[in-house]
Amino acid sequence: MKKSILSLLFLLIIFSLTGILAESDTSDNQTIQGISLTNFMPQEVKLGDAQFNLQIQNNNNETASNIIAFVTGDGFSTYNMVPIDSLAPGDKSYIFIYGNLKQAGNITLTIKINDKNFYQNISVIDPNAESDQQKLDDIQKQQEKEQQIKNISDQLDVLKQNFTILEDELTYKQSDNYDVSLINLNTLNNYLHNIQADILTGNVNDAQVNLNLANDEYITQKRKLDNAKKLPLINILKNNVLLFSTFAGAIITFFALYELLKIKKEKISKVISKKIRKRKKKKG
Repeated sequence: MKKSILSLLFLLIIFSLTGILAESDTSDNQTIQGISLTNFMPQEVKLGDAQFNLQIQNNNNETASNIIAFVTGDGFSTYNMVPIDSLAPGDKSYIFIYGNLKQAGNITLTIKINDKNFYQNISVIDPNAESDQQKLDDIQKQQEKEQQIKNISDQLDVLKQNFTILEDELTYKQSDNYDVSLINLNTLNNYLHNIQADILTGNVNDAQVNLNLANDEYITQKRKLDNAKKLPLINILKNNVLLFSTFAGAIITFFALYELLKIKKEKISKVISKKIRKRKKKKG
């Protein structure tokens, strides 16, 4: 009887722990039955009108349609929402929530996506409170930094496209006997890699410096390529003569070696023939 009671208690403990772990996983991962809330921005906002961006991922095996969200919380009211019309399996997209905040402080929002609930803590700042002024300044600086990073990223994309075009033009002119000996794209390529690294680390100042240097280097190399002249005919002939001479030298060497081996073979044959005749005479 005692063993049965102990076994029952043990099973109840196991089930309880399983339920707690399952709830913990749901809370940490913000995932319920295939729909994930993978990002929520911003998490620090001012009193008044606000826009929240909810990044949603579809972890189901089929496309999800008309994904909607409602956000509620102390002092917050929603007045507009832009849903996700369609989301393929594994893909991510954003739902945009527009609302108004009337209460400062730390607030827990309840986010209902279709028929599932998620939760998100946010900090609401009162611009008129002196204690919140530093937070507002930090938010402003972060927003300015993000905008700078975006601008640099956009310029980098354009520069990468121009670099690819420059590479193709260099290859074409090189094959068309233009003098491109003064053109070198290695430095420009290094600048592009450095800018990408600066963007990933959030180093705005270095990214901007490298972007300026890259633009200058691109202009310099493009000007050189645009002004490249076709090689004189005599230079082309010299290059071809040199190539032909090298090839001809290899052929001559081959035939010389062939003749040498042929002579050695004839000498060896004569020696062998003499020895064979001597043996025949001895036997005779």
